[in-house]
Amino acid sequence: MATKQLHKVLLMRLIRIRLLFITAFIFAGCKKDATTPITSDPVISEADVSTNLASTKVVQAGPVAVFDANLNKNKDLSAYAAVAGNRYSAAVINPGCISVVNDPIYGSRRKVMFMDVGINDNAGITSNPRAQVQTPMSYTEGQTVYVGFSVYFPATFYTMFLTISEIYGSPYNGTSPFRIAIQNSNIVASATKPGVQKNLWLEPFQAGVWYDFVYCETLSQSSTIGQVQVWLRKTGVSSFTQIVAPTKIPTITRANVTGPNYHKLACYYDKSYIFTDAKKKTKVTEVKEYLTNHKVGSTFASVAPAYIH
Repeated sequence: MATKQLHKVLLMRLIRIRLLFITAFIFAGCKKDATTPITSDPVISEADVSTNLASTKVVQAGPVAVFDANLNKNKDLSAYAAVAGNRYSAAVINPGCISVVNDPIYGSRRKVMFMDVGINDNAGITSNPRAQVQTPMSYTEGQTVYVGFSVYFPATFYTMFLTISEIYGSPYNGTSPFRIAIQNSNIVASATKPGVQKNLWLEPFQAGVWYDFVYCETLSQSSTIGQVQVWLRKTGVSSFTQIVAPTKIPTITRANVTGPNYHKLACYYDKSYIFTDAKKKTKVTEVKEYLTNHKVGSTFASVAPAYIH
């Protein structure tokens, strides 16, 4: 009888221990979800974190959601307005650093976003400064998404990284698979897979020039299905030039595998390593950037920035 009672006590203790472990595990998971912002984007992190891609749920691809910031009509950032209670809605990060103004070259003929981001303007999200606008989280595996936008910098600088444009999503685990960015003193189109980054195109970036980009991204975990291609047109040039031919890469990785993804335009940079030039190492205390023509769709023609002459 004593032996049975002892067994019963030991069993009850084991059950309590298991329940405490499960409760702690659930609480830790909930706490992480609650405190991890959906815009987290640790660019420099390239640690080889294992992700079982085969176990993730693939959302059936539907029609590509059309997005148009339409600054000329709206004259504000209302296209990016968040919807209360909808964690997949559009968003503006650090709105105090973003205003809608006249084009620095074309004046009142076109409205543009002006991002003025100081080294301490991190919106409480990351240690590095950022401002950004992002579409609703609408883009999923199997879709071929076209993105159009224009970017202009009034001054050159030298930096470890500055993110301009990318398609990104949860779990926000490191660098996005493909981005348009500033790296050192170049403007680049770069592809990243765990631990490896490769520039598919680069050239020294120029101040005082509008860069009109269109790029196409086929979203897939597969390196034989995922694909990117990029076109560019600069101020004063009437036609686009393909700068990245169709290139097979996985465009859904451990970084954005659980999705759904959004597209963002940003001024997000490394505050510890940004200078007026590489040699003098004169510190930059803020970065000013202009952006416009933000569109997402399913064809080149539907998103390509209009030519102004």
